[in-house]
Amino acid sequence: MKKMCLVFNNSDGSLHMAASNPGSFYTDNDDFIVVNNVDFDPEYNWSLIDGEAVKGDAIVLTDEEVATYEADAIATAHNTPRMLAYPSIGEQLDKLYRDIENNTLDQTGEFFTAIKAVKDANPKSE
Repeated sequence: MKKMCLVFNNSDGSLHMAASNPGSFYTDNDDFIVVNNVDFDPEYNWSLIDGEAVKGDAIVLTDEEVATYEADAIATAHNTPRMLAYPSIGEQLDKLYRDIENNTLDQTGEFFTAIKAVKDANPKSE
């Protein structure tokens, strides 16, 4: 088990995410409660009780649920490499700005060619 910060939804106490460093969005946001240094085990349910992260019952999946998750993973396997290959949002906006400025907001522009290159290199599975 790894020491983690657990982020809980402040409205209902449900586990939102586990992270080594959840960042200021969560730590400075009253919508979330961050509990630090928890021996996190992802195979169990977690609850927020009196400000403490409490490990609950083991998560048990049916064969049907496992099959569904595996099918979803296979169907969306192209997403992660494609998402990581895209230029940052800042770069994309810079390319759009230059295309507008240069009157090349079409298939010859920097933005279109950068996005198309990623899509061509990481096609969606059929």
